[in-house]
Amino acid sequence: MNIRNKYYAIALVGFVINLLLQVILFFAVDPYFASVLSPLYPIWIIIFVVGWRKEHPRR
Repeated sequence: MNIRNKYYAIALVGFVINLLLQVILFFAVDPYFASVLSPLYPIWIIIFVVGWRKEHPRR
């Protein structure tokens, strides 16, 4: 995994920020309000897969 791949970097940073924000909102505000961020996880996975396909194209 080449971390210089911009898709990997965006996916990993987005995932970490999303996870931290969700944990903070869960304890600071309301668990139901934090659940609003859950649908964003598939977006980070899709961006990671796009980066994988860019780095390892089919022959």
